[in-house]
Amino acid sequence: MEERSSMKRLSSVLLSLPLRRYSLLPIVWKKVVGDDVAKFAHVSYYKDGVLYINVPAGVWATELSAYSSEIIERLKKEADIPVNEIKFKVYSFDIRSKEELDLDDLTEDDRKYINSIVSNVKYPQIRESIFKIIGYHILRKRKGL
Repeated sequence: MEERSSMKRLSSVLLSLPLRRYSLLPIVWKKVVGDDVAKFAHVSYYKDGVLYINVPAGVWATELSAYSSEIIERLKKEADIPVNEIKFKVYSFDIRSKEELDLDDLTEDDRKYINSIVSNVKYPQIRESIFKIIGYHILRKRKGL
């Protein structure tokens, strides 16, 4: 019990230090949006109440924007950081490679994993685009590209 209370005190001290608090944003972001989303949507920086997030494609920005007010509330609650707005920027994400990639090479487990991520995406075209982005990413990592 003493150890837990010590950790809470340490945590509150760290969060009270301005620079430390902001350096926790990537960790808090991952906690708020989940591991699967955080693998592709990364905290870039924070400035004047605006949190800048890098995403691999415009569809990610569109989908995450739909949840931005909920994400902002959870970020404020988790880290007590005054986030008023989230801006998304598409980062360079080259899906071309010297070796041709084929989504048919995805395993059944790969497909289940990707579907678990995209299953709640409302629009079929966006869902399909995100599926492809993640699928190609998995294949590139598997082939060391």
